[in-house]
Amino acid sequence: MNLLSPMAGSMKHLSRRAFASRRWLQAGLSLLLACLPSLLPAQLSVPNPPRELRGSWIATVHNINWPSREGLPVAQQQAELKRLIQNAKACGLNCLIFQVRSACEAMYESKIEPWSCYLSGLMSLQPSPKYDPLAFAIEEAHKQGLELHAWFNPYRALAGDRFAPSANHVRRQHPEWTIKYGRDWWLNPGLPEVRQRVLDVILDVTRRYDVDGIHIDDYFYPYPTDGRDGKPVAFNDAETYARYKTKGGTLELTAWRRWNVDETVRSIYEGIKATKRTVKFGISPFGLWRPNYPAGTGGGLDPYEHMGADSRGWLQKGWVDYLTPQLYWTIDRPKLGFGTYFEWWLGENTLNRHIWPGMNSSKIGDDRRAGEILAQISITRARQIQMPPGHFHWNFAALDKDLGKLGTLTKERAYNIQSILPASPWLSNVALPAPRVERVAEGKKLRWFFDDMRWENYSRWWVVQALIEGKWQIVKVAFLNEHETEWPAGAAAVSVRAAGRAWELGEPGVTSGK
Repeated sequence: MNLLSPMAGSMKHLSRRAFASRRWLQAGLSLLLACLPSLLPAQLSVPNPPRELRGSWIATVHNINWPSREGLPVAQQQAELKRLIQNAKACGLNCLIFQVRSACEAMYESKIEPWSCYLSGLMSLQPSPKYDPLAFAIEEAHKQGLELHAWFNPYRALAGDRFAPSANHVRRQHPEWTIKYGRDWWLNPGLPEVRQRVLDVILDVTRRYDVDGIHIDDYFYPYPTDGRDGKPVAFNDAETYARYKTKGGTLELTAWRRWNVDETVRSIYEGIKATKRTVKFGISPFGLWRPNYPAGTGGGLDPYEHMGADSRGWLQKGWVDYLTPQLYWTIDRPKLGFGTYFEWWLGENTLNRHIWPGMNSSKIGDDRRAGEILAQISITRARQIQMPPGHFHWNFAALDKDLGKLGTLTKERAYNIQSILPASPWLSNVALPAPRVERVAEGKKLRWFFDDMRWENYSRWWVVQALIEGKWQIVKVAFLNEHETEWPAGAAAVSVRAAGRAWELGEPGVTSGK
């Protein structure tokens, strides 16, 4: 009798069951492996994209950057502006400050001030009934994934005497508001009517145009100039100041001037936030606040006393979302250098607003090389720890014309990895959901959208990242109205996030390359 026969029968039965189970396991594993490319991306950890503001001014006064000359046909003006914006994107920028009001005249349709003389060569002459340069610039910038900030000069009334003021210009309508100083005419900041005009002009643009920011520059009370005798020429607001004193005012002259400018800055900031809270407000003052701040630096010009510009006060009172001090000096100057003043401004930033310094890139070929600008960019990245870094180039010609190979070098070295703008959480901090992301058109295109379209009321941008050769990288920043793009070449997976109106990032939606 074979005592092992029952055991042998059982083992034979078990082996048949094991073989069948193994076949089912293999089939399930094959199915899982087949599905893995589409399942895996949802489990991937998509890194946050890098953040840095990379911007430039585009100046229109005296046709510095655009248009190349006054009187060009509309089609040529548009072609020039479109090319500038596209080149800004190609250079690696993500923000432009576009000058729309250089001297009480407008690069947009306005019922308050005349059309700019730098468009047609004649103040108040509209280039075309169907053409609005600011609206065109905004649309083209957003197509390229760039922010566009409208830049105003608050107090300059007329820049030189090349163009005669039109009948609807402030020099003709309200000559009593203006003062001649040097070669220019200026508005008198001591007049409440002037401060209201500045506010009305800026809020009119904020209300009617889809700008991302409002920007004013360093012209408050004018920079002091010397007369033929070598002594500073006084700004002739003595009569206005005397009226203030007669009504019981107690501030001395320069303190009263600072109060006038403070009132303008405060009212602009509060007016913008009451109109469109998430539109950023920035100022680019002279690079130093006052001489001897920090100790042992500066001398001569005192913007606080001479220009009524309490730039540190505006920053610390929360009247700006970003400050762009014009740090137009080289790094190697021990008492008046880029790095010295940049560190000082960071130390004064008690509310953690953005400090995005201006760099004088236009001086390349004069007293500096492109390497100086690259080194200044490195300083902002190394020392700006609490908030993501940023900087602006004065002016765009330095990049556009590739002065000293600056455009080439920034693209290859400083901007070789695309970035998005830093967030401004004090303006908005909405928790945005992930969009639905799909590969369509036989794999040639990428499409995304919110299942609940109400979320588009809280978002403004789309950030598209692709996993290429094992690394996630930004491949596109799209404006809110875009929902489709080409599938990135070589992408194994793609992520799309919504970015809110203050550049807060939502959750990523992910799809695979299969």
